[in-house]
Amino acid sequence: MNKMQENIMEIELGGGDAPQRSIWKQAKPEDWGMLFAAFGSAYGIGLLSMLLLPFLIGTTITGLGIDEAQAGLLGTVEFVGVMAASLVAAPFIGKLPRRNMALVGAAIAILGNVISSFQTSYEMLIFIRPIVGIGAGLALAAGNATVANARDPERLAGHMNILFVVLMLVTMNIFSRLSELGYQESYMGLAVTMFVMALFIFKLPQRAAQNLQATFEHPHASRSLLSMAGFFMLVAMFFFALRDTMAWAFVERIGGNVGYSVEEIGGLLSLQAVLGLLGPIVASIVGARLGYKIPLITGVLATGTVTYSILMSGNSMVMYTSAVMGIAITYFFTLSYLTALAAELDKEGRIVAASGSFLIAGVAVGPALSGYIIVHGGYALTGWFMIGIPILTLMAVLVPIYSLRSKTE
Repeated sequence: MNKMQENIMEIELGGGDAPQRSIWKQAKPEDWGMLFAAFGSAYGIGLLSMLLLPFLIGTTITGLGIDEAQAGLLGTVEFVGVMAASLVAAPFIGKLPRRNMALVGAAIAILGNVISSFQTSYEMLIFIRPIVGIGAGLALAAGNATVANARDPERLAGHMNILFVVLMLVTMNIFSRLSELGYQESYMGLAVTMFVMALFIFKLPQRAAQNLQATFEHPHASRSLLSMAGFFMLVAMFFFALRDTMAWAFVERIGGNVGYSVEEIGGLLSLQAVLGLLGPIVASIVGARLGYKIPLITGVLATGTVTYSILMSGNSMVMYTSAVMGIAITYFFTLSYLTALAAELDKEGRIVAASGSFLIAGVAVGPALSGYIIVHGGYALTGWFMIGIPILTLMAVLVPIYSLRSKTE
């Protein structure tokens, strides 16, 4: 028996130290600078408003005296801007200077949030927020496309989501207090947070990687945006985000209905963010060992269960608390694999860049749709409406999964 066969047998039977070295290697970032730059661009700027949506909606309802549907629309127009900018940039992301694009987007988003913090009119905010969204969308596309530069996309995506959970932990504590001061203070807080995140962007690669070696686990395919796999990947991202934000946008209001104060909800969301670290940590360690099918089926069903439980919690503090504890761990585990799958489909990063726009499309539609259903039918009706969305997500995501399998067979 030669040395290679011995090593394979040790790995299969659990003997030797090869598995430990492999797990440790998988847990370490491939490139620290690229990791923080991609995270800062895509999540620290591109998705920051989505992360803080419950507090922004809650404080805007109180500060401007508007209802849930109007507040949901305010979030929707911003996310439409994010979606439009990232979708327009996606087909050209292989040729555009990504770092420069991300910095321009960050500047637009920061300035827009500063201007928003001085507004007292709902109409002016409706005009300004889409412009903020355009800046965030450019940063989102550049950061997401960088995942395709990695040799192991699921590892980079998992590490980015670990940092996203840490960002959630910090900002939940800060914005639970800022939201009590008012929506103007919250928008200024967004501007300051984005400025800090923008400092990481200077390490973002300008171009797509040119010499990625294809393997069985990482085929680094070259599917186009218009391919069947690319199309259904984007559809899966849309449904995944739609399901999430239909409940996430109003998680603070639902918490108030079951008896929590705003500060208590902030503490609860911070606690679930700590638990949420487990999701992307598991994703980054497991990587492609189980492929994409099993992790994504598990993740999509788990996130659907969490969202349904939040909306159906009614006056049950126990049900609400239990469901909220599962938000981050299921969301970031699943998002890590969705992002990595999109990156594997196209080594130039076009699909993964566009996937961010469809993620935001779901975010844009979610608050307005759930706000409308809540106003006219209550939270229970929204929960029943939710049941079919995880099923649609699974149906969509299986298409790109089997597309990659056919490439490697």
